[in-house]
Amino acid sequence: MAPLHGVTGRVFRNAFVKAFPGFDRAMAPFILSVDGSRKGDAHYKDLLPEYNRRIPVIPQVLSNDAPGFVSTAAVLADLGYSEVNWNLGCPYPMVTAKRRGSGLLPFPDLIRSFLELACAHSALPLSVKLRLGLDDRREIMPVIQALNDFPISRIIVHPRVGVQMYGGETDLDGFEEAARASRHPVSYNGDINRVADFDALRLRFPSVGEWMLGRGAISDPFLPSGIKGLGPPSDPIASIGAFHDDVYFGYREILSGQRHVLDKMKELWGYLGRSFGARSDSTKRPDALKAIEKATSFQAYDAAVSALFAGAAWKR
Repeated sequence: MAPLHGVTGRVFRNAFVKAFPGFDRAMAPFILSVDGSRKGDAHYKDLLPEYNRRIPVIPQVLSNDAPGFVSTAAVLADLGYSEVNWNLGCPYPMVTAKRRGSGLLPFPDLIRSFLELACAHSALPLSVKLRLGLDDRREIMPVIQALNDFPISRIIVHPRVGVQMYGGETDLDGFEEAARASRHPVSYNGDINRVADFDALRLRFPSVGEWMLGRGAISDPFLPSGIKGLGPPSDPIASIGAFHDDVYFGYREILSGQRHVLDKMKELWGYLGRSFGARSDSTKRPDALKAIEKATSFQAYDAAVSALFAGAAWKR
């Protein structure tokens, strides 16, 4: 399971793996590195062991500060984790402007300096998730050369550059070039939305042994199991409904205020709603999805969700 900041936190992860088989492990959305001693459980709450027992979880850290990364990795080791992932892929401008995430990719010397300290002192083995570059796919090659000089456990490559965000075409030639140059195991992440997408990618990249699913699996929660050859349940709407309720009431337990909960649920529906169609014509968007988007109270939201499940069809 790919890390989607604001979406795939512990409530979502636990509800997903309870309802849908297929994922082997999950990478948690990034936390920022913190220098010095542990800053309290609030910073690490999403990663506390008691909330992460349903599926193995890999914590991810966003950082351009090697001492802070080492301090954060030490806390994660104390929490029982066996790997930490360094985020070199986040494309959001507020992150890249600070030379974090994919904003570091044009600076391989800074990456090398970071790894010299982090790999020497981290309490955990280090993996890296990255893109082909920030502005230009050619930026990844000096980065790969730097990574090759360090004991990285694996790299996960999303075949876009940062300025693309999550739109535009994936650059499979760029991925192939990076994978061939890497001396570390390479995993693939990006635009696996259907079983046919996975089959085509696996055929093109037979050396890739691990595949990371993100938005495709949120839009179609039966995708991970489908890739493993398992068919959907006899009543997919009922399975989606049970998953929805676990997420919804899980958020109601830990978040403050109706607006906060509803904003989180609407973000989820932005993905999940793509797989629903009107029962009379599955190519048409159900009216209830618009009502979900407009809901400003639990009462209005509950009514809209009930109408969707009663009158919509699963169109995958």
